[in-house]
Amino acid sequence: MNYRKTQIIIALSEVFEGNPWYGDSVMRKLENIPFITGDMNCQPQSHSVAQIVGHLIAWKTFALEKLKLNSDFDIDIDSNKDWPEIEINSAKEWEGLKQELVSVQSELYKFLDDKEDKFLDEMVDGRTYSFEYLLNGIVQHDVYHIGQIGLIQSQLKRNELNTEIYRVQNSKD
Repeated sequence: MNYRKTQIIIALSEVFEGNPWYGDSVMRKLENIPFITGDMNCQPQSHSVAQIVGHLIAWKTFALEKLKLNSDFDIDIDSNKDWPEIEINSAKEWEGLKQELVSVQSELYKFLDDKEDKFLDEMVDGRTYSFEYLLNGIVQHDVYHIGQIGLIQSQLKRNELNTEIYRVQNSKD
């Protein structure tokens, strides 16, 4: 009946909030990051976890707008729309950003719920690919950025550990 659409929804859900075979889903990964870490980066030119979340929101919004046939909506790579400047100064702001991500993901599910498989073959306005390709790309995009978030998290923990070791060693002098 709507096998392809169902498979895409399952993949979107598994990566976003499920239990994927490779480790944590997007939301499970984000649940374990305190707001103070969400706003930190490892190097001056790297993105913070919060900026990555903003980036995920941007591209899920892009997909949703294209699904709604909004030909005016677009994102230029490496623009402020692609990588919004986000600063998190409180737990409330961090929770709000994560809730925005959940909200746009939910909108994708709601939109897809009423669609038939045949729409997946239609081309995305202004692009050379189909809606199926776009939606599978959103799944891949989430997986890619889960890895980045994990890397940032582990580097920040290592930096924190190295700072603590340095502090302890130097306090003995």
